[in-house]
Amino acid sequence: MKKKVGVIGAGNFGTAISMLLSKNTEVYLYSRQLEVVDNINRSHRHLSNELAENIIGIGDIEKVCTECDILFIAVPSKEFLNLLNTCNTFLTPRHIVIHCIKGFEIRKGPAHLYEISRFENLPIRTMSEVLQRETNVVRIGCLSGPNLSSEILQGLPAATVIASSYDEVIKVGKELLNQPNFKVYGSHHLKGTEIAGALKNIIAIASGLVNGQKLGKNLEAIILTKGIREVLVIGKSLDILPNAFLGLAGIGDLIATATSKQSRNYYFGFQIGESKNIDQVISQNEDLIEGVTTTEIIYNYCIKLGLDCPIVQMVYDVVFNKIEVEKAVSNIYESNADDDVDFML
Repeated sequence: MKKKVGVIGAGNFGTAISMLLSKNTEVYLYSRQLEVVDNINRSHRHLSNELAENIIGIGDIEKVCTECDILFIAVPSKEFLNLLNTCNTFLTPRHIVIHCIKGFEIRKGPAHLYEISRFENLPIRTMSEVLQRETNVVRIGCLSGPNLSSEILQGLPAATVIASSYDEVIKVGKELLNQPNFKVYGSHHLKGTEIAGALKNIIAIASGLVNGQKLGKNLEAIILTKGIREVLVIGKSLDILPNAFLGLAGIGDLIATATSKQSRNYYFGFQIGESKNIDQVISQNEDLIEGVTTTEIIYNYCIKLGLDCPIVQMVYDVVFNKIEVEKAVSNIYESNADDDVDFML
């Protein structure tokens, strides 16, 4: 690639993506914190990682958008709309934008109540829908999969999925990111991939909760398996075919995120599970954890539609109702789902 590629967001995942891209092209790594930019350019280090010299720190969002036709966005979902409001005048149909965000846009109604009918009428949107609404960008993609940033930063083997309605977006993503230790697969299930990436964070918190309580591998297996069931139940209610959730961006991402302390959502649940001061753990972390907001949204969605999702209920009960983990876990066995694979029928 002759032109620079822009990465917006200099957190762990944005840094990991920048390091992968730097194997094939020059990279602008954007941060709004000028001290971060200065440190990247002066020492070629960031977040304790040594960076390639062709990764250039930059604090000018207009320059990133103007000089880069291809952008990867890796910011928390709660910051996404503000980011687009800052740079939407610089984004045009010539751009390809691939986001790496596993969450939803939230717009709460009066008194912070969710007015819910079907998903398309919710006061939330997937990130690709927000991009379409707020900018002139047409060629949009999502990057998702079992991508623990700490492992990528160590150069350990990994793979990802780039989902898009446009073959060109998938092709460009593969050209930029494919390398011996990092394989890129393509998918046309854009919305399904985004939803899978968001929902698996709820299951990761649940898995962390039971492991923090030392309740055993049997229960962990139940959480993961029944969690997949709930993803498929919710997906079916949104008219999304099951195969959107059964690949690397679905089951693959779930396994990595729901079993490793390197996963922020899993570790959040784990800390609650083993802590005597649940309120403190929540207050110190909830703004950083995508799965907390996703749990609130999806819990209300399931209640409105009458979906039987006891894992969602369990996480909501612990995080929002402050119910003890063991009590919340017991509710799983009160589920109305008696058949093991009823969701596939």
